[in-house]
Amino acid sequence: MQMIFKAQLVFRCRAAFHGGVSAVFGFLMAWPAVAATPSIRMTQEPGRPPAVDLIVDAATDRPKAEEWAERFKLYVFTGEAADEPAVLGSYKAIPGGVRFTPRYPLQPGLRYRAEFDSGDGAEVREEFQAPERPPAAATKVAAVYPTASELPENQLKFYLHFTAPMGRGEAYDHLRLLDEAGDDLDLPFLEIGEELWDPSGKRLTLLLDPARVKHGLKPREEQGPVLEAGRRYTLVIDPRWRDAAGRPLAAGFRKRFSVGRPDEISPDPRRWQVSSPAAGSREPLVVRFGESLDQALLERMLWVADSAGEPVAGEAEVGDREVSWSFVPRQPWRIAKYRLMADPLLEDLAGNSIARKFEVERTRPVPKDDAEPAMVEFTVHGEK
Repeated sequence: MQMIFKAQLVFRCRAAFHGGVSAVFGFLMAWPAVAATPSIRMTQEPGRPPAVDLIVDAATDRPKAEEWAERFKLYVFTGEAADEPAVLGSYKAIPGGVRFTPRYPLQPGLRYRAEFDSGDGAEVREEFQAPERPPAAATKVAAVYPTASELPENQLKFYLHFTAPMGRGEAYDHLRLLDEAGDDLDLPFLEIGEELWDPSGKRLTLLLDPARVKHGLKPREEQGPVLEAGRRYTLVIDPRWRDAAGRPLAAGFRKRFSVGRPDEISPDPRRWQVSSPAAGSREPLVVRFGESLDQALLERMLWVADSAGEPVAGEAEVGDREVSWSFVPRQPWRIAKYRLMADPLLEDLAGNSIARKFEVERTRPVPKDDAEPAMVEFTVHGEK
């Protein structure tokens, strides 16, 4: 990191001062406890924003703690007289002087002026430019879900994960779905004006056009399904897609997959395989679904409870291809009965939830968000 300084020291000299006085600038990690003359230096400790240090000599009349704000000030440099408001911040004693830490970080590239009134006729001024931020690493595609290499013909959506927040409003300009010949499919996505980003701006939900997935709807009858069993496709993410800082992606991304038969069966927790861990251990509870489920919903719609229904604290992880889920408790398992709880809105890749198939008749009521969760009981026994 490079700092650019322009120094202007103004001394109303007493008889003891003869000749010029120079200042030394640097990116300081340490400094002498006693300086020959008062000096102002910018400094920055690892992992902390820049601060401004004042180093005074032993003979200088040091202000009392409550006087620092009046005698040592920092301004945004405008080239005008110092009648503008001083930068707010805090003061802290350091060996040989005091450190001023701005309440808000100094703005990269902006010029500042620090002033110190020594109280004995000497005034010290320093002008400097705050260091530029080091360039951040280019944003990458972190993952695309589902991760399975074969998807059902009635696949409903993809989740695109990025390492940093992405720009809004241009997602569909940078996403393509190719057939086996490398040709673009015509309008395969449901293009939503608001775009389905999570609050962090790092995950986009990309829906295939539901009207071409669900049977009996005119778009499917006229254009056919988006995906067809027995064929191969490639989801392409364009590297020119810009992140929230306006920078293009570090690289593009391609997800190649084949398509199998449509999935028209709802997930059934009664068919899941649940492995019971040993009491006194923190072995993971492992649940195998027998199919891939929706990755984002698995993150929040599956949990473990004790026999009274109280959630058990711990860490959950979605397994490879989203066909399994594991849970490690914060405290060792006790010999007791537990419950694996599943929200009835948990879905598979085709949008079939535990409570309702995606292809259900429109007259059937949609399950409520507060519907009772599905429950699978398991028992933790003694050590294996």
